[in-house]
Amino acid sequence: MNALSKLVAVEAKLFLREPVSLFFVFALPLGLMLVFGLPQRGARQEATPGQHGELTFLPSIALSLTIGMLALFTLPMALGIYRERKVLRRLATTPVSPALLLIAQVVVNLAMGVAGAVVTAIGVRLLLDQPAPANVPGFVLAFLLGVACLFSIGLLIAALAPSARSAQSIGPTLFFPLLFLAGAWLPRDQMPTVLARVGEYSPLGATVDTISAAWAGQNPAVSQLLVLAGTAVLGCLLATRLFRWE
Repeated sequence: MNALSKLVAVEAKLFLREPVSLFFVFALPLGLMLVFGLPQRGARQEATPGQHGELTFLPSIALSLTIGMLALFTLPMALGIYRERKVLRRLATTPVSPALLLIAQVVVNLAMGVAGAVVTAIGVRLLLDQPAPANVPGFVLAFLLGVACLFSIGLLIAALAPSARSAQSIGPTLFFPLLFLAGAWLPRDQMPTVLARVGEYSPLGATVDTISAAWAGQNPAVSQLLVLAGTAVLGCLLATRLFRWE
């Protein structure tokens, strides 16, 4: 068993012991979608990417919520706790590299994200009577790039946050504006033009749009996919370079 597999096994056990993390992944996104989706169940609208078409927007925002909460809440908080409790200082004296620790965190959170996405998608399908994604390859690509983009931001927070408390502050400070730009509270076609354009290429907004497009059977916008991929690469490089053991 190599160092990475051992780290992944340990991180997975620790994750499953945290009821708050499990709540973020499995319960809260689905609960929010039920709160917003059930009153609209009888009001079917034609769905277009980035707008509040029930057939695509609700499942897309549900999955994006799962990814976003893992990336900006759970992941930074875990490494913040390690840094606060001097766990990272002790790891610094071993052959474990920062990249290896970050990879282990990504693997565990990605696995939980996929599990949470499956649970959310099944729940939305059964409880809100939503169809399955029509463009499966496009959906998988959009989902994975959305995960990579948002996780890279979470890793950057985790690499720099000196404590769990600071990680808990930075994550929500980024998450809720990104959620607004994604159109969670106000459809982007009702936003000022500049703000709507920013939201279209924001990490969460691009994730929602590309997943929504694939769910409706369309091809995700290449420009948005490129933005997600570019942000993912840049965020991971910065996280690895700026990582602090203490």
